[in-house]
Amino acid sequence: MSKKQTESNNDVATRLPWLPGLKRPAITFRIPDVALPYETPHRYILAVLLVAIIFILAGGIYDITENPLPMGQTSTALVPIFQSASEQFLVESLIAALFFALGSGGFYMIRYSTRFAYDIRTSITLIIIGILLAIIAAGSITILYDWKLQ
Repeated sequence: MSKKQTESNNDVATRLPWLPGLKRPAITFRIPDVALPYETPHRYILAVLLVAIIFILAGGIYDITENPLPMGQTSTALVPIFQSASEQFLVESLIAALFFALGSGGFYMIRYSTRFAYDIRTSITLIIIGILLAIIAAGSITILYDWKLQ
């Protein structure tokens, strides 16, 4: 700041009305600098978040609180899927977690394919594999849920 600007700021401060005998507070008002971060969160944070989401969606909290049976059994065979929408076996939640992880891997492959912008063959291969994995995972979860409701 120049000397004239400093003097004019002091003159303005002395001209403002204030109660006699009280010290004037030295407050400066600035506009806060609000900016979004340029970097995405670290890979490990995203990986932990993804594992936590898969754990919750697969029924991990139910498995911890209810302590379900590992697998069901009829008179002739083992049954991996409980025939009720409100209960599940332990192996059922593991299968669901596997399918959710498979779908997440497919979406990651689709995202990863963008790094190969100048290698068209690799990019298209990764996109096709990623789409197939995502479709297989979504179809498998749907079939698993349909078997559960029969």
